[in-house]
Amino acid sequence: MKKLLVLFGFLLLLSCWLMGQSDWHLNRNKHNKLPEGDLKMLQENIYLDSLGQRWELQPHIKNKFHQPDHKIEQVNHPYPNLDVAPTLDLENSNLKFLRKTENGGSYEAILQPDGTYLTTGLKKGTYNYSHPDGIWGSLKHVVFDVIPHFINAGYKS
Repeated sequence: MKKLLVLFGFLLLLSCWLMGQSDWHLNRNKHNKLPEGDLKMLQENIYLDSLGQRWELQPHIKNKFHQPDHKIEQVNHPYPNLDVAPTLDLENSNLKFLRKTENGGSYEAILQPDGTYLTTGLKKGTYNYSHPDGIWGSLKHVVFDVIPHFINAGYKS
């Protein structure tokens, strides 16, 4: 039984490594989209862009990988493209919005306090092959989106 568990663990790690090197992973961002225009609050944590697309503001606990490495300076009018903006947290200043796709994935947009979206670097928003909704969705998100990112964040697109 122990040998079987070791073999399973090895195969899982190998699969994750191969997934992280694949074009499927490295080209994921060709699928990502950002909100269009300003975001208007529909209800708590739910915003609509100018096309009527629904974007869900994620809690900070689900946004740790997209935060600046240091506390930022106070900003006078943070998130100018939100009609109702949350209070600026200087240690967790970037906001993460997700829009679920029809195929079970999600678009990811990281909004910085100046109103621009983070689209470059290791902390940018990336397309999610699995929308982190519920226990099963979160587990799939970790396997298909998070682990491959830590294996290889050198996206081609």
